[in-house]
Amino acid sequence: MNFRLAVVLGLFGLVRPVLSVVGAFDGGVLGKPVGPIVVTVVICVVQVVAVVVARVGNPVLTLGVAGFAYGVFAILLNLSLQPVLASAEAIPLPGYVAIPVFNALLGLVLGVVALGVQRVVRRLGSKER
Repeated sequence: MNFRLAVVLGLFGLVRPVLSVVGAFDGGVLGKPVGPIVVTVVICVVQVVAVVVARVGNPVLTLGVAGFAYGVFAILLNLSLQPVLASAEAIPLPGYVAIPVFNALLGLVLGVVALGVQRVVRRLGSKER
């Protein structure tokens, strides 16, 4: 597992909530509901590509940890914004567990996708030799 990459990918996931905070999803090309969905898909694709390109030995665990890290970072972002933004609502107590767990599960699913892509890439590479 690549812990450093997992943390970086977890931080990269904060692009979506930061875009929300700055109002990027309030209208225009990235307006709701399309914008948040597109940004989420792009983040997922970047995460899968990153572990494939890095040839991570255990992409499932790496992306699972990245998802968990994102959940923790998102909670910390919310907590840090609560004193300065009225729109930063308090997270209900169960959310402190649910957010990291849900995102870890999403990361595990992306890790399975990345593992499949790695296997396809290896097969294609061995056929070219």
